[in-house]
Amino acid sequence: MVPGSVSYRRQVLAGLGATALGASAGCLDFFREVGSTGPTQLSVNVTTLPADDDTASSRIARQLVDNLSEAGINATIDPREDEQALRALLLDNDYDIFVGRHPAITDPDELRTLLHTRYSEEKGWQNPYGVTIPSLDDLLDRQRSESGEQRMQTVTELQKELFDLHPLSVIAYPSKLTAVRTDLVTDTLPGGLTTRNDYLRLEAANPERDRLLVSLFRPTVTENLNPLVPETGPDSAILDCIYDPLFEWIDGELVPWLAEDVTWTEAENTVTATVRIRPALRWHDETALTTADIGFTYDMLRDTTMGDSDYAIPAPQFRGRSSLVDSVDTLSNREITLEFPDTSIETARRALTVPILPQHEWEDRTERSADHLTTAIETSNEEPIGSGPFIYEDSTEDSDLILSRNEDHFLLDLEDPHERLESLRGDTTFDEIEFEVGVNVGVVLSDIDSGNRDITATSIPPGDVESVQNNYDNTEVLVGEGQEFFVLGFNTRRHPMGNHRFRQTVARLVDRNYIAETVLEGYGQPSDTPLKRTEFVTDEFTWTGQSSLGLFPGKDGAVDPEAARDTFRDAGFRFDDDGNLVV
Repeated sequence: MVPGSVSYRRQVLAGLGATALGASAGCLDFFREVGSTGPTQLSVNVTTLPADDDTASSRIARQLVDNLSEAGINATIDPREDEQALRALLLDNDYDIFVGRHPAITDPDELRTLLHTRYSEEKGWQNPYGVTIPSLDDLLDRQRSESGEQRMQTVTELQKELFDLHPLSVIAYPSKLTAVRTDLVTDTLPGGLTTRNDYLRLEAANPERDRLLVSLFRPTVTENLNPLVPETGPDSAILDCIYDPLFEWIDGELVPWLAEDVTWTEAENTVTATVRIRPALRWHDETALTTADIGFTYDMLRDTTMGDSDYAIPAPQFRGRSSLVDSVDTLSNREITLEFPDTSIETARRALTVPILPQHEWEDRTERSADHLTTAIETSNEEPIGSGPFIYEDSTEDSDLILSRNEDHFLLDLEDPHERLESLRGDTTFDEIEFEVGVNVGVVLSDIDSGNRDITATSIPPGDVESVQNNYDNTEVLVGEGQEFFVLGFNTRRHPMGNHRFRQTVARLVDRNYIAETVLEGYGQPSDTPLKRTEFVTDEFTWTGQSSLGLFPGKDGAVDPEAARDTFRDAGFRFDDDGNLVV
């Protein structure tokens, strides 16, 4: 029986019986109190980043607040600095509506930890919107165990349900805009420095350079090098240069990395992966890397207390991938098995791409320090030790980070590499990569043009592209397909954000075309779906010029007040004589 249906309500009322009847006096007192105070204007707070930190997010939030105000809602904007905004969303659930950038979603299974009821009490990007919808849970569970056309059908149904229920609303995908010196060979880098592979391809294409000078606009990786937390955001590729996975996606193919090969078996409802790793692998401190480290990594990702607490405290990052693994069994120093219950091979492969951690560095970081924190999560991981192609050398908080070449990395010594790996190898590699936090965009662009910097790791604002084209002789902008997207996230724990019709109506008040054309200055694509960068977007979710929610009730980003009120009236909301939406 569906909660909210007529028959369901009748059953509940019948079950209450005399108890409900006896409590009716209290209900009448409540209604008298409401009647005496009268309805009040709805107030909504929109949390975002300040314009200095993220101009586009701030402008989207401002457009939304202005349009909500025109529609009769007391809407205010709540700008918070980068880390405080993320904390409000991911840790404290202290927001009504969040406007900002959402990390890339490259597989439908990432929606499982983002929206499943099971993860609604966890921290990080684990259901930060507080969604508890059984129909979504069912579809999220089903797609995990399916593959091929069957999974495609389920994911299509999932997108329809997600669009109807609307716990989050996709606005647009901004382009990746990379400023780079014209004398740096970037033919293999159309999308900028987005992944570890981009750094490797860049060095393979520039054998004459022994140093790469990279500019950052966020100081996060100079302060925190912990791969288990989501704070690094778009700079996570830098940590990937330090830590290696078992397998890596290269040009759409899952390629052995630390692993030499994998064998998949299926029995009843369980998939098993038997992974054999490459011989003579070593950590940056020369300690041997074995399957004990791999087993430890999966255990820690699933519970950073390693069983020393009454309840598990998972790592906030990689939760979706680690949750696929039920158990690991070390067969030898080079061979290990991983079991995946109720999971298809297609989905289970995702779990093989988490960064592997050195047990001898992390095994003492299991102490619980708060309800949802351990030292493994809280540590800034100074002087990290990994096995990746680059080694940590030095860093200065808010200033710079220096990585040096790992001359013992397996990639340099492969005699017969996979063809995908061959594209990542050059005759020589950078001796050093130096990341420096720029004071502002203007200073960074001047440094690149004068030769003091080579390239930006994160995007420059769209408004600076024309300036580069007109004012800088030695600098150009690479325009790539961005992976992250702008989102309206609703805290469904709060009224009326828990009402799906309210969420849909609010989402209509953002003019996606205007955002893409004006706020992003043409360097972005409007969209309705969080799966745009996957193969699971069917024709019905392809952008056709307007949102599937309906026409924007206005023009050029500004709503027509009466038309906006009509959209709320159609959703069942009402207004007082002064045009205020009341609750």
